[in-house]
Amino acid sequence: MPAEEGFRGVHRVLGSVDGLKRFIEINPSPYHGLNFCQGTVSEMLKDPNREILEVIRYFGSRKKIFNVHFRNIHGGFLNFQETFPDCGDVDMRAALKVYQEVGYDGMLMPDHVPMIEGDAGGRQAFAFAYGYIRGLMQAIDA
Repeated sequence: MPAEEGFRGVHRVLGSVDGLKRFIEINPSPYHGLNFCQGTVSEMLKDPNREILEVIRYFGSRKKIFNVHFRNIHGGFLNFQETFPDCGDVDMRAALKVYQEVGYDGMLMPDHVPMIEGDAGGRQAFAFAYGYIRGLMQAIDA
Protein backbone atom coordinates (compact mmCIF):
# COMPACT_ATOMS: atom_id res chain seq x y z
CA MET A 1 0.00 0.00 0.00
CA PRO A 2 1.38 3.46 -0.83
CA ALA A 3 2.26 5.69 2.13
CA GLU A 4 -0.55 8.08 1.27
CA GLU A 5 -3.02 5.34 2.17
CA GLY A 6 -2.44 5.88 5.86
CA PHE A 7 -0.02 5.87 8.75
CA ARG A 8 2.63 3.20 8.16
CA GLY A 9 0.56 1.91 5.25
CA VAL A 10 -2.53 1.17 7.35
CA HIS A 11 -5.73 2.60 5.94
CA ARG A 12 -8.39 3.34 8.56
CA VAL A 13 -12.05 3.89 7.72
CA LEU A 14 -12.22 6.85 10.10
CA GLY A 15 -8.80 8.10 8.97
CA SER A 16 -10.16 10.45 6.31
CA VAL A 17 -12.85 13.08 6.00
CA ASP A 18 -14.63 10.87 3.45
CA GLY A 19 -14.60 8.05 6.00
CA LEU A 20 -16.10 10.35 8.64
CA LYS A 21 -18.79 11.42 6.18
CA ARG A 22 -19.56 7.79 5.45
CA PHE A 23 -19.69 7.04 9.19
CA ILE A 24 -22.36 9.67 9.90
CA GLU A 25 -24.41 8.53 6.89
CA ILE A 26 -24.51 4.86 7.98
CA ASN A 27 -27.35 5.46 10.42
CA PRO A 28 -29.12 8.79 9.91
CA SER A 29 -30.21 9.86 13.38
CA PRO A 30 -30.03 13.03 15.46
CA TYR A 31 -28.17 10.87 18.03
CA HIS A 32 -25.44 9.69 15.65
CA GLY A 33 -22.52 12.08 15.27
CA LEU A 34 -18.93 12.84 16.10
CA ASN A 35 -16.69 13.63 19.00
CA PHE A 36 -14.97 16.01 16.58
CA CYS A 37 -11.26 16.11 17.31
CA GLN A 38 -10.16 19.13 15.29
CA GLY A 39 -6.51 18.15 15.72
CA THR A 40 -7.05 14.61 14.46
CA VAL A 41 -9.13 15.82 11.51
CA SER A 42 -6.44 18.41 10.72
CA GLU A 43 -3.92 15.57 10.64
CA MET A 44 -5.99 13.99 7.83
CA LEU A 45 -5.64 17.05 5.60
CA LYS A 46 -2.88 18.12 3.22
CA ASP A 47 -3.39 21.82 4.09
CA PRO A 48 -5.25 21.98 7.41
CA ASN A 49 -5.47 25.77 7.68
CA ARG A 50 -7.13 25.99 4.27
CA GLU A 51 -9.31 22.86 4.53
CA ILE A 52 -10.46 22.53 8.15
CA LEU A 53 -13.03 25.33 8.03
CA GLU A 54 -15.04 23.59 5.32
CA VAL A 55 -14.85 20.29 7.22
CA ILE A 56 -16.20 21.99 10.35
CA ARG A 57 -18.88 23.64 8.20
CA TYR A 58 -19.86 20.28 6.62
CA PHE A 59 -20.35 18.39 9.88
CA GLY A 60 -21.52 21.36 11.92
CA SER A 61 -24.24 22.42 9.46
CA ARG A 62 -25.61 18.86 9.67
CA LYS A 63 -25.55 18.98 13.50
CA LYS A 64 -23.13 16.05 13.60
CA ILE A 65 -20.56 17.63 15.91
CA PHE A 66 -21.44 16.63 19.47
CA ASN A 67 -18.20 17.58 21.21
CA VAL A 68 -15.01 19.36 20.06
CA HIS A 69 -11.44 18.59 20.98
CA PHE A 70 -10.10 22.03 20.12
CA ARG A 71 -6.40 21.63 19.41
CA ASN A 72 -3.88 22.64 16.77
CA ILE A 73 -1.01 21.11 14.79
CA HIS A 74 1.95 22.07 12.58
CA GLY A 75 2.00 20.21 9.30
CA GLY A 76 -0.62 17.96 7.77
CA PHE A 77 -1.31 14.47 6.48
CA LEU A 78 1.28 11.97 7.77
CA ASN A 79 3.66 14.78 8.68
CA PHE A 80 2.51 16.76 11.69
CA GLN A 81 3.42 17.81 15.21
CA GLU A 82 0.95 18.68 17.97
CA THR A 83 1.17 22.23 19.29
CA PHE A 84 -0.52 24.56 21.69
CA PRO A 85 -3.63 26.18 20.21
CA ASP A 86 -1.92 29.54 19.62
CA CYS A 87 1.12 28.35 17.68
CA GLY A 88 -0.06 25.78 15.12
CA ASP A 89 -0.91 26.14 11.46
CA VAL A 90 -4.70 26.37 11.89
CA ASP A 91 -6.26 29.78 12.53
CA MET A 92 -8.14 28.82 15.69
CA ARG A 93 -10.07 32.11 15.79
CA ALA A 94 -11.40 31.41 12.28
CA ALA A 95 -12.28 27.85 13.32
CA LEU A 96 -14.17 29.10 16.38
CA LYS A 97 -16.08 31.55 14.20
CA VAL A 98 -17.21 28.65 11.97
CA TYR A 99 -18.41 26.65 15.00
CA GLN A 100 -20.43 29.73 15.95
CA GLU A 101 -21.67 30.18 12.34
CA VAL A 102 -23.09 26.64 12.22
CA GLY A 103 -24.77 27.01 15.60
CA TYR A 104 -22.53 24.64 17.54
CA ASP A 105 -23.31 25.15 21.23
CA GLY A 106 -21.46 22.27 22.86
CA MET A 107 -18.15 21.94 24.65
CA LEU A 108 -14.75 23.05 23.32
CA MET A 109 -11.83 21.43 25.10
CA PRO A 110 -8.29 20.25 24.57
CA ASP A 111 -8.20 16.46 24.63
CA HIS A 112 -4.51 16.57 25.45
CA VAL A 113 -1.70 19.11 25.39
CA PRO A 114 2.01 19.17 24.57
CA MET A 115 4.24 18.30 27.51
CA ILE A 116 6.18 20.99 29.35
CA GLU A 117 9.19 20.00 31.43
CA GLY A 118 8.33 20.28 35.11
CA ASP A 119 4.58 20.46 34.52
CA ALA A 120 3.40 17.41 36.49
CA GLY A 121 0.18 16.07 34.99
CA GLY A 122 0.05 18.83 32.39
CA ARG A 123 -1.75 21.20 34.74
CA GLN A 124 -0.09 24.36 33.42
CA ALA A 125 -0.46 23.24 29.82
CA PHE A 126 -4.17 22.47 30.25
CA ALA A 127 -4.73 25.76 32.11
CA PHE A 128 -3.13 27.62 29.21
CA ALA A 129 -5.19 25.75 26.60
CA TYR A 130 -8.47 26.34 28.46
CA GLY A 131 -7.58 30.00 29.01
CA TYR A 132 -6.78 30.42 25.32
CA ILE A 133 -10.13 28.89 24.33
CA ARG A 134 -11.99 31.14 26.75
CA GLY A 135 -10.08 34.19 25.51
CA LEU A 136 -10.98 33.38 21.90
CA MET A 137 -14.64 33.02 22.87
CA GLN A 138 -14.60 36.40 24.59
CA ALA A 139 -12.83 38.05 21.63
CA ILE A 140 -15.39 36.71 19.16
CA ASP A 141 -18.32 37.74 21.35
CA ALA A 142 -16.93 41.29 21.88
